[in-house]
Amino acid sequence: MKKPVPVELLEKYIKGECTQAEQTLVKQWYASFEHEPDGISDMSFAEEQELEEHLYQKILFDIARAEGETEAPIQPITRNVGIWYKLAGAAAVIFVLGAVAMLYTAKIKNASDGPDPEKHIIVVTNNSNQIYKSNLPDHSSVWLSPHSQLRFPEKFAAASRNVSMQGECFFEISKNPKRPFIINSNAMITKVWGTSFLVRDNALSNQADVSVLTGKVSVAIKSNHVASLKLEKGEVMLYPHQKVICLVAQHVLKMQEAVNEPALQIWNRVNLSFDNKPLNEIIPVLNATYHVHIKAGSAKINHYVLTADLAGFNMADVLEALKKTLNVNYQIKKDSIELI
Repeated sequence: MKKPVPVELLEKYIKGECTQAEQTLVKQWYASFEHEPDGISDMSFAEEQELEEHLYQKILFDIARAEGETEAPIQPITRNVGIWYKLAGAAAVIFVLGAVAMLYTAKIKNASDGPDPEKHIIVVTNNSNQIYKSNLPDHSSVWLSPHSQLRFPEKFAAASRNVSMQGECFFEISKNPKRPFIINSNAMITKVWGTSFLVRDNALSNQADVSVLTGKVSVAIKSNHVASLKLEKGEVMLYPHQKVICLVAQHVLKMQEAVNEPALQIWNRVNLSFDNKPLNEIIPVLNATYHVHIKAGSAKINHYVLTADLAGFNMADVLEALKKTLNVNYQIKKDSIELI
């Protein structure tokens, strides 16, 4: 294993403040672990996932404790504890770079001191300039755009699944008619019946909207009363490729079609496959498929070669695949995505 790079340099890398030379140094250090004994090569995929999740939760737990949040126990793993010592030098630091740089997560305990998991609220805040995926207790998935926040209980209630959010989040919700999924945002209440859709609702904006990709949702203007588990008067029902805009100041909902909604196109799951193709040929395909503007941050990146079957991937999945296979990171800058 090569000599570790300074902690200060890793912090700069996480914050995106490194020069090109410093980025190269960190990436070279990262790549130096490729042939190091990792202690996990003999593990099954399920065991690797369990180990990764445990390590991730431990990092988040330490962050929350440092920020003064209430402590909560970390679930133990069943694998030999000696693995942790093998991972301490390489995998732990790499995981910090890959995960902790993406978001700040904390666990908050309500006033009640009871052990009920419903009393524990998990807060996921994406302070990065990338998209972050969060998995919910019911196996639903939420992708947080930069500077967005999601709050949900460690365990959902028996009657409904309630979350709250700020910013822009794309949801893929598992179907469960007996437990409606309810999203509380700044200006709206969105009820979900098993679907995928985009919610944009920011406290700093006078407009919010919901766009549906699949399934159906109902949307109501937020009021002081608790959201009912049934469809109420004044709620608007949305079906695939429909959109509702909430004019916050006027307390008005406006329906419109969202067939060509650019913000929704990136979440389409499509089948792509590349066989030994350079990125300068792949990027135009991605731009045309997802209706985005992806560009290479340097001429060198254009020549990186990819062989991959990206069946059923949305754009966020593709960007994550590029990070893992080519070690190509990205930054979302207004209306463009820069590969770095």
